[in-house]
Amino acid sequence: MRLHLLLIFALVLTAGCRESSLKAVISNQIQDYPESRVQDIYKSFCQDNLGPEHLIPDTAAARKYLEKELAAFREDLDSLRYDSPQRRYYPVGDKGNYIRVDLSVVLDSLVSETALLDAFVRSANEGRKVSQEEWVDKWRVIAGIIRKDFKDIPGWEQDLAQLDSLIRDGYLIMHHSPEFGAAYHPHYRIIAKDIFEAELKPLIDP
Repeated sequence: MRLHLLLIFALVLTAGCRESSLKAVISNQIQDYPESRVQDIYKSFCQDNLGPEHLIPDTAAARKYLEKELAAFREDLDSLRYDSPQRRYYPVGDKGNYIRVDLSVVLDSLVSETALLDAFVRSANEGRKVSQEEWVDKWRVIAGIIRKDFKDIPGWEQDLAQLDSLIRDGYLIMHHSPEFGAAYHPHYRIIAKDIFEAELKPLIDP
């Protein structure tokens, strides 16, 4: 009986620690990016668990898309529509399996286009950290935390309902919210943490 109670206590304690960790990550994102919506919180945790959106069998196509985005980013910066971001890189989710690396590192000649593309392709092709089913289960826990502790996020209730509907229909990959896009103009690639730490971070933070 005593052992049974100890096991229950350990499970409750583990769940509480996990919830506290997830809550801290959400709080940090809102502090760092105040215009974040539920959709952006979802995207961060989703990227941490599922990685980049797709495998990349065609590196040439990925290079062409990167070049196009870099050109558009450079044009926006040159026209003073907005400034380069202060953060060059940012870990996603609670595990930090992946890092968002801003494309300004290429425009400012800290990282070559080839090096970033190579790191991105290898990161995308290494596969998911968890299954889609495991991710959906984790998101339900995160959604519960938002419902309980983050009701000050604008539109939280409607956004959670919309996400629930999309997930039920099999759509797991989401874009950033319009509010996040307008405030922060995200241009980045998702890089696996080990690749980032070994190859890109020394170039960005010499």
